[in-house]
Amino acid sequence: MIRNIILDVGGILFDDSKSNIEKVLNKNCDSIYKVSYGGTFRECLLGNITVQEHISNLVGSTDFEDIKYILSKENLSVTYPLVSENFEYIIELKKQGYRLYLLTNITEDTYQYVDSIMHIDSIFDGGIYSYQEHMIKPNSNIYELIIERFDLNKEETTFFDDREKNVIAAQAVGINAVVFRTINDIKNNI
Repeated sequence: MIRNIILDVGGILFDDSKSNIEKVLNKNCDSIYKVSYGGTFRECLLGNITVQEHISNLVGSTDFEDIKYILSKENLSVTYPLVSENFEYIIELKKQGYRLYLLTNITEDTYQYVDSIMHIDSIFDGGIYSYQEHMIKPNSNIYELIIERFDLNKEETTFFDDREKNVIAAQAVGINAVVFRTINDIKNNI
């Protein structure tokens, strides 16, 4: 019986898709998306540099103003919007008695924004955030950390992530994990 649900944030609760960025900027964003979330952005996820430092590293890049817009904390409500339907379903799961956890590669700015929208501590029983732990998925240690820190029984736990490589890594350490495409993936696997 599943009692614990571990969720990624981007791609499940918030829309971090390239298509959302393209809608916001009203143009093809292949290169903008790659530059924005490539290079030193990984260091932001690891908590080693701030997003502002990452943006500073990109000064002089083609499309710099668009990149700055995408990454700026002030614009996250547009560039990283809440997926209300998914969030409402997660609230229902909490009411049904499931224990909810977050396991996410996230910057400090994004964490603060997400918390301002969802009030993380009032909904989730705990979380592991890459910028705090200085490790990111799919590193196997991050999956072991959430199991150990919150004393979760792997047989009673399912992890949902929109990236297959993260799901495969969770499965490799013995956690039931499912690739998230739509909210039905959660509904059909708990």
